[in-house]
Amino acid sequence: MRRALMLLVTATLCLSACSGGPSSATQTPTRTADIKRSTLDIAYSAFVDEDVHHITSKRALEAALEAARVEARAQGSKVEVRTPSFQDTDETQLSDFKLFAEAVNQLALGVQLAGGQYSAERLADAAIGAMIKASPDCHTQYLSASAGVISSSTATLTGTSAMIPAEGTSLGGPDEAGLTGKILSGGIAYLTWRDFTFGGTYKIDAALRAMLAKALGQGAKAWLIDLRGNLGGSAIDMTSMFLNGEPTITQVGKTGNAGTATANKDLRLTAEYQLPMVVIVNGRSASASEVFALALKENKRATIVGEKTLGCLGAEAPNPLPGGASLHVAVQEFVGGVTGAKYNNVGIPPDVRADDATAVGKAIEILKQKLARGG
Repeated sequence: MRRALMLLVTATLCLSACSGGPSSATQTPTRTADIKRSTLDIAYSAFVDEDVHHITSKRALEAALEAARVEARAQGSKVEVRTPSFQDTDETQLSDFKLFAEAVNQLALGVQLAGGQYSAERLADAAIGAMIKASPDCHTQYLSASAGVISSSTATLTGTSAMIPAEGTSLGGPDEAGLTGKILSGGIAYLTWRDFTFGGTYKIDAALRAMLAKALGQGAKAWLIDLRGNLGGSAIDMTSMFLNGEPTITQVGKTGNAGTATANKDLRLTAEYQLPMVVIVNGRSASASEVFALALKENKRATIVGEKTLGCLGAEAPNPLPGGASLHVAVQEFVGGVTGAKYNNVGIPPDVRADDATAVGKAIEILKQKLARGG
């Protein structure tokens, strides 16, 4: 009886193993490496979902995977992985990310298999850095916890900072924002500042109004504003000082037009401040300084002199990542409020071209002509 029972148990085990049970292959778990998967996941999702330029899942992940390949080889891997067929849509695709993560995992395992010095941080930094470069914009940046700031834009600063004339009577400065002023011959008030600083006890708009008032008290007849080297700063409405309710910029998001801003009539300076104006810009003028120049240019309130600006007109959204990193994505770009023309990633062309050495002289010449014509 006992022998029969043993034979029955043996037969049952054999039947289970041979027919209905899972195979040993399916029971073996897939090896995984630390690839900073959550960091890659959040970065991918934020970038594809928010990017104003409609980056597709395919473009973003193909760029990221190629960079991961290069970094894995640099770390010693000899493993080759194929590029999956990602979807060509500007929406996050979970299935795409899973395929991407599996490919990166194989690359990471290849480094470990070869005995290389594996760094998950460098692999993730390379992938995210390449991903954002697939849709360049000065507002899209990866602030890595280990590699510093990786910008997506290939634009480079050109030209000099503001070149303050040696002659003239000082109006004061430089102050916290670099605001400096001089009265030049003929009553031309030269003003420049380094950035649009707004916070604490200092506000650039209030400081500028005070210097303009001082200039009027010393006989100013025209404004010469030099924004070379001014990379922007806080989003402050300073164009309203010189406009009268006109449209300034139109905000364009991923889903379309997000509205047109207009000058605030309550902030307009009184009539004695509405003097002829020239604004000098160059390839070191960006962001808030471009918004300032653009609104005055399109509304024909000021003549723009110098060189084309950097082309950084938009807004970004920060996305915190694990470990203290963050990804800033361009979610809006600003186009001309009057013309609808695009200047982001392009730059604002001057009305009158002049190199850095001759820009102030050209601006003075134009203002003297305006004054001679009565403004």
